[in-house]
Amino acid sequence: MNAPTSPILEVAHLKKHFISNRGFFKQSTDAVKAVDGVDFSILPNQTMGLVGESGCGKSTVARLILRLLLPDEGLIRFEGQEISGLSERQFKPMRKQMQMVFQDPYSSLNPRMTVAQSIGEGVRIAGITTRSAQRRRIKALLDMVGMPSASVDRYPHEFSGGQRQRIGIARALSVSPRLMLCDEPISALDVSIQAQIINLLKDLQSELGLSYLFISHDLNVVSYICDVVYVMYRGLIVESAPAPTLFDNPRHPYTLKLLAAAPGETETSKSRWNAPPPRDDSPGNGCPFSDHCAESDERCTPVLREIRQGHFVRCGKSGLSEH
Repeated sequence: MNAPTSPILEVAHLKKHFISNRGFFKQSTDAVKAVDGVDFSILPNQTMGLVGESGCGKSTVARLILRLLLPDEGLIRFEGQEISGLSERQFKPMRKQMQMVFQDPYSSLNPRMTVAQSIGEGVRIAGITTRSAQRRRIKALLDMVGMPSASVDRYPHEFSGGQRQRIGIARALSVSPRLMLCDEPISALDVSIQAQIINLLKDLQSELGLSYLFISHDLNVVSYICDVVYVMYRGLIVESAPAPTLFDNPRHPYTLKLLAAAPGETETSKSRWNAPPPRDDSPGNGCPFSDHCAESDERCTPVLREIRQGHFVRCGKSGLSEH
């Protein structure tokens, strides 16, 4: 019997609140709970999807993992080592193990730097010092992402959006990371190009043994590329399950709403999800989704619980059970 695999990334009770000043004299302050107690883990060679509508906190989670923002509470462990409390100097050697692929491939590349210069920064950080070896490594990375070696001396504006995203992926790979955080990596691309980038990511994962945190609002893509899916709403994880389970048997009302609103769904298929109608009154039971759930009442206790193996739902409906 094989021993259980240890997660490459673990996040526990992660919180990040932002204070916003309101009123004419900015005397009233409100806390925006961007991330409000998030827990998840990613296994080696696994793709975890994090989905939800804009503003739910998905990108904030990625920035907290990379320490572009500091958490208010919670733990982040990478390969068993806690990194949430490290200083910038202590964390710097680990940063190359976690790389980001950004939403906009043009703004993520310096327009004044050639492809060789952009990728070369990471190659030097990886310890390749001689110019000839750097050049070989840059060309090998470009070949890995399906770009011709002649691209090395050209500038970002000379490429299409899909080509720029390939260059961005090559730059992320230049430091040989273990974990890639993909923040809406195809949403700025033409539909005809999106499938090519998704298949590239899958091929790279198979070849290099990468793990992905894949942030997206496109549920069709998530169902194709992800092994496990976490649904986020107002800073909270409201449902998580292996991808086939979540798409075949979604249980949280918010997940149903997302699926019903997914592009390409027909009226017949939308009825399958039975998305809840909005409501004018809220029972005030502490559930963040109570104003959209027709079944929510004052008796609901919205805590995350396991309704079947590996399938967790944050819902207080008394009738919620496996079926």
